[in-house]
Amino acid sequence: MSEWETVPAGSVATQRKDVVMLEPGVEYRTMGVRWYNKGAYDRGIGSTETIKAKRLFRAHEGDFVFNRIDTQNGAFDVVPAELHGALATNEFPLYVPNPDRLLPRFLLLYFQQRSVLGQIDAMRAGSEGRSRWKEADFEAWRIPLPSLTEQRRIVDAVSALDAQVEALEVEFAHVERVLDAMLTMETYGGAEWPRRAFSDVIDFREGPGIMAVDFRDAGVPLIRLAGLTPGESILAKCNYLDPQKVDKKWSHFRVELGDVLLSTSAALGRVAVVDAEGVGAIPYTGIIRMRPATDLVEPSYIPWLLRSADFASQIADAGVGTTMAHFGPTHLRKMTIPLPPVETQLSIAETLQQVHATQLVIASELTNLRAFRSALLASLLNQEIEIPESYDALLEEVS
Repeated sequence: MSEWETVPAGSVATQRKDVVMLEPGVEYRTMGVRWYNKGAYDRGIGSTETIKAKRLFRAHEGDFVFNRIDTQNGAFDVVPAELHGALATNEFPLYVPNPDRLLPRFLLLYFQQRSVLGQIDAMRAGSEGRSRWKEADFEAWRIPLPSLTEQRRIVDAVSALDAQVEALEVEFAHVERVLDAMLTMETYGGAEWPRRAFSDVIDFREGPGIMAVDFRDAGVPLIRLAGLTPGESILAKCNYLDPQKVDKKWSHFRVELGDVLLSTSAALGRVAVVDAEGVGAIPYTGIIRMRPATDLVEPSYIPWLLRSADFASQIADAGVGTTMAHFGPTHLRKMTIPLPPVETQLSIAETLQQVHATQLVIASELTNLRAFRSALLASLLNQEIEIPESYDALLEEVS
């Protein structure tokens, strides 16, 4: 395995300065680059009335581009075909890699490594205001430079994984749409069911008077709601409570089996039921605790009501918004819920849980595949793994 040379990025990539001077009355299509590896995107149409800059820079397909602001958050991409000709401000420098020495996609993969982003973060630490990684920083940054053949092999290998990730993301989105459609409740004839006020059928459990906790006791588990997306929730167990660090952020009571927890400090729809593993934990104060006040309500049905389009509509009517920062039991008491027979409630909950379980399986597969991609990329770029030359011959046969 040959040792790769390392070179300053500026020696193999030249900044493109295709300047466009803005003129009054003319509309311009603009672009930017998001953080967290979400890439380049269309920022919409702008004009001299909405754009402060007097000049912008025209992007070309295949240009390497990054966001100078908080670059350590993974704000890099290669300009896709659909953004060819879009205009960028100087916050999004554009570079043309030397085609004889550097593939744009290889350069992008290099800057997607967590270790590299960490080095950029360390370099920008202590800077005043928003951290900016400017053109001089990029151009002086030393990058590994294998042969174009080796670069192509690495790009192909990671691209194959990316295709699998994308396919799983599409599958996850499909299941999410199915779940959302089912959560309208009209699918189950909800429009014909009698409605009851929350306050008539749900008991809201408030205050430190319920199973008060003595914080002098060590080893008390904490609990909060966490999830991959709004509407997908998990009871997340936190570290054990340090009695010396208790503050007003934590309630002074434990949760019990069957408590339904609704988060008001996260996105709308984050809800879960306390299972045997969660019994005795202390919830974050941004959580509303409730349970059925009558045997006319099936406990497992409540969380799905709280995630439904019906509930979201009532939240909107209450003027709370989607973050629910000021949402509380007072709002819930004023709302109504469709209440079919208990056996129907149970059937609905079981059906929705099956779809949700599929969603969790896909989410787990995505997490594992992304972790594998990260590990593979690091191993390839650290020359811990080498793609054999036989790959090239195989590629020729396929093509």
